[in-house]
Amino acid sequence: MDWGRTQFFWAEVAQNFTRNAAMALTAIGTVAISIVVLGVFLFARSSFNLLLNNVVNKVDIAVYLKDEATPADIDTMMRQLRADPRVDNVRFVSKQEALETLRKRLAGQVNLGLINVNPLPNSFVVHTIDPGDVPPLAGELQAKPQVAFVNYGSKVTEKLLVIRRVLGTIGLGVIVLLLVATALIIYNTIRLTVFARQREITIMQLVGATNWTIRWPFVFEGLLTGLAGGLIGLLVLWPAYQTLAPKLTLNLPFLPLNLADVSVGHIALELVLVGAVVGMLASWLSVSRYLRPA
Repeated sequence: MDWGRTQFFWAEVAQNFTRNAAMALTAIGTVAISIVVLGVFLFARSSFNLLLNNVVNKVDIAVYLKDEATPADIDTMMRQLRADPRVDNVRFVSKQEALETLRKRLAGQVNLGLINVNPLPNSFVVHTIDPGDVPPLAGELQAKPQVAFVNYGSKVTEKLLVIRRVLGTIGLGVIVLLLVATALIIYNTIRLTVFARQREITIMQLVGATNWTIRWPFVFEGLLTGLAGGLIGLLVLWPAYQTLAPKLTLNLPFLPLNLADVSVGHIALELVLVGAVVGMLASWLSVSRYLRPA
């Protein structure tokens, strides 16, 4: 390791920070605020997606068969459903089982002992791996000649799938906007530093310094700016999460949501990496503008 170059590198980084301390602190503060907003949004988005998935993933397709369906037809359909890669579980419900279930459900409310003929059909209960496959699979099953009708709560299910898709798109847009705003702040901060040292940079080029020798201290400055802002943002978010998460769980017991299932550690790592990478890229782009050969 060349200690002379190492000392020069760190001296350049320190000089960049101290020369524009106010702008550096502004950039770090802006990154921290962006990380806090982004962290809150990512946590809310992950929690809502978890809640929505818990609801949507419980959607089953009830396939009611015609009375004319033979045991051979039932066996064939069972094999087809089990072989379908979209299906992770399928269960056959006979007429007798359906009637027994209905009797237990209505016990003490309706006397079903007076019914001499079982009016309920044979059926399949089908669960898909991806909830998005429910509507198309239900349409395919409805078209089969031995199927009387299919029920999967179509209106509610389709609305939930649309909500999940729209929120995913909006969430991606918000994340991009926050990252762009953060990158622009760091970009302008590094740009002012480079502009203030433009004459010095020109002299360094004249004496043979490579573009990367000049560029690395500024890139590392942006990396440290993003990293510092990310860590400060986490220091704000962590106590807020520790305080508010238990209260949300207690005040919203009717929601099928366990906040412990939200990957907080993964989100924290993403936030720190995002701050560091955005700072590094913004600095690299800012410096490159002044290092283009004439």
